[in-house]
Amino acid sequence: MPEIDLDALGLLGTRRRISVRFGPVEAGPPVMKRANISAAMNKMPDADLVLDLERAVSLPDYFAGLAVVAEERGERFPRFSGSVVSASLVADGVAVSALGGVSLAESLIGGLAARGLPNFELVYVLARSGGLRDEQLNIDGLDTLPRETFEVVAPVDGVVVEEAVDFGGVRFLPPPIAARALSALDVSDEMRADYEASAYALALVTAERTLAAEERGLAEIDLALAWLTTRLRYGLATLPDGRPLPFRRSESLAEPTRRDIVAVRGLLSTRQWLRRPAALAEPRTVELLPDNARLEANPPPLTLQERLALLALARATREADPLARVHALFEAIEFYASGISAPPLFTKSERKGLIENLAAELDDKQRDRLVDLLAKVNDAPLRIRLMRALDDDQVSIVGGEVDLLWRLRDLRNDVVHGRRSELPAAEDVEYATSIVARILLHRAATRAAAAAAGRRS
Repeated sequence: MPEIDLDALGLLGTRRRISVRFGPVEAGPPVMKRANISAAMNKMPDADLVLDLERAVSLPDYFAGLAVVAEERGERFPRFSGSVVSASLVADGVAVSALGGVSLAESLIGGLAARGLPNFELVYVLARSGGLRDEQLNIDGLDTLPRETFEVVAPVDGVVVEEAVDFGGVRFLPPPIAARALSALDVSDEMRADYEASAYALALVTAERTLAAEERGLAEIDLALAWLTTRLRYGLATLPDGRPLPFRRSESLAEPTRRDIVAVRGLLSTRQWLRRPAALAEPRTVELLPDNARLEANPPPLTLQERLALLALARATREADPLARVHALFEAIEFYASGISAPPLFTKSERKGLIENLAAELDDKQRDRLVDLLAKVNDAPLRIRLMRALDDDQVSIVGGEVDLLWRLRDLRNDVVHGRRSELPAAEDVEYATSIVARILLHRAATRAAAAAAGRRS
């Protein structure tokens, strides 16, 4: 019987298919009932979807990035990329609203007084300050900026200088010298008052973009202050080279700190600014109502480790540094997976046999070290213990989400060990925070079910 071509006219191949993804989870046509995407001048792109979650193979996480892609003839056409801002029940499913560039809407840009910056560089600085990354931006003209040396000057508290002093790779300046950095800028009284300090740190860096110069200069200043703090907190009576330590407690307990305001000036061009680098988060509140299904009021009985996991997660939401947030998240995961074991890979007799076979030509110290290592050979890695705990608590999670957690962990470890200096994306950390919160809530549900069963018995 000849094979029948079900698409002889090629009509099926020309049909456009809309794909919606929440991070690694795809919500295909059976799940997505309808979608509407809009974009206009002077308006953030937005998307409104209605989902039938009962038909979903894997449930979406609203903190995962939302992407809408049109697929036609094997080609993919991005239609929307953004973040979910709300989800609510409607008659035929769950209505999800999303906004593109939500980081811009959620941040308040700090003060900025600028001079000599081309418009395209100013747009770039505002977009980056609002949370957008370089790969999300395409601004004409950035590649034409000249490479030059910049002065980066930041006020410092806890330090006093009467004349310029070089320390830790930067130069500390007294106020009369540092004030020259603002001579050509129209600065508000508030920002000028915030900039006034007893000392200033100056770093000279070479860059093309003013923002890159600022970031590198502040990094050098922060390192110099960290070195100064380390020297101050050294209290042994002699220095490492054997010289007696001159010590004054009042000085040693000083806390040299950089303020969050910085002046940057290009020495070749006229580009310069005074600004607050950190964007302020839009104030947010939650209304606590009785009998709120989303916010269960009373936690079940928890172990000490589970309480510490909750505290670590809460700390992760308050940390400003993304690497510190990742560290706190994995502290929560360690507490969550504590006490979980895996079947041993080696029996006691097998470990003993390994020691006897390998230790024949080892000295006593080497043998003791081998015994210590083999005593831990059955300790399961964190990822294996986590996966067993997830199975025990029946946590709804997909492989891509666990991979995301470990990518962030590897990135943090690489930075700690000096292998690279890349910071995690803010949206990835938010998604990871939601994943860990999901894990802890499932553990709480397990504890609540156990407590309820105990009461019934």
